[in-house]
Amino acid sequence: SSDLSCLRRSRLLRLTMVDYAKWDKLDISDDEEEKPKPRVQKFDRPQKVTIGQAAAEPEEDVDMEEDDGDEPFETEDDIGRDGEDRREDVLQCRALGQRALRNGDPAEGVRLLEKALRLGGCPGLEDELKSARAQLAAAQGDSKASTTQKAQKEEEANPHQNGGMVDDRYCWSQTKETLEVNVFVPEGTKAKDVKVNVSDIHLSISVGQDKVMDGDLEFKVNPEEDPDWELISCQGRRAVRLLLRKAPIPGGLSVAVWWSRVLKGEQAIDVKGIEGRQRDKEKSEQFAKAWGEAHAMFKESVKNRVPIEIDVGEHADEKM
Repeated sequence: SSDLSCLRRSRLLRLTMVDYAKWDKLDISDDEEEKPKPRVQKFDRPQKVTIGQAAAEPEEDVDMEEDDGDEPFETEDDIGRDGEDRREDVLQCRALGQRALRNGDPAEGVRLLEKALRLGGCPGLEDELKSARAQLAAAQGDSKASTTQKAQKEEEANPHQNGGMVDDRYCWSQTKETLEVNVFVPEGTKAKDVKVNVSDIHLSISVGQDKVMDGDLEFKVNPEEDPDWELISCQGRRAVRLLLRKAPIPGGLSVAVWWSRVLKGEQAIDVKGIEGRQRDKEKSEQFAKAWGEAHAMFKESVKNRVPIEIDVGEHADEKM
């Protein structure tokens, strides 16, 4: 019985003991596995993200070459990466660049072709990019030329139409509603050096501590809280251009007042020669003639009118 107890005890010990033999086959190393780096995608354009299930859209045939505007992603790791085939992305960028050039957007075309070149390029891409850059340079040159021509036209516009030049200090022009004054100032004058004060009857323009124009206006104007002025080039000289709005005639009369001068006491022009005034004069004469004829007809009708007697009854005076 003792031998049987010993046998049972021995089996129990073998069942409860831990077998460490399996640990002998473990490959232990201090080197940690390299963790994969997240891929960060950089977008060249604003993107739209839809959260949740988007509404189903009707299927329609799509022309990939003309309508597919999806631009391949380009990450920081993609630049200069060897061994990855991105020919499909290159061709897609190239097609989008060609479409931009056809649509008259050389800047976008150059950007897309340069991106295709960064992604690996393809035969003929460099020549195409060179041509696109030349097209962009030509377009920018035309834009600058157009801006220059516009500035020249503005400068060549008559700065004293229906006005004049006053002692080489300023020139002015006018329309029925407005008055434009171009006051010459020293070259290099900056906007921060200019101070303009306008009231309904007085005008003052200063550059630093010097007043370049100051005096009472010939007629009243509608002053603005912030006067409408700017620094321009007028007849090849630096000038302050000021726009004034003529005050309307009291009583609501639609009458144009043509100024003979800007400031009282200065050189005046002959307003009789103003073309617009001549047209206004002709219209006024026509209106006066029509009004006179209508008034004469009215007087004639009153003169020939026959009185009409009205019988109000015998008791009319008592009621009154």
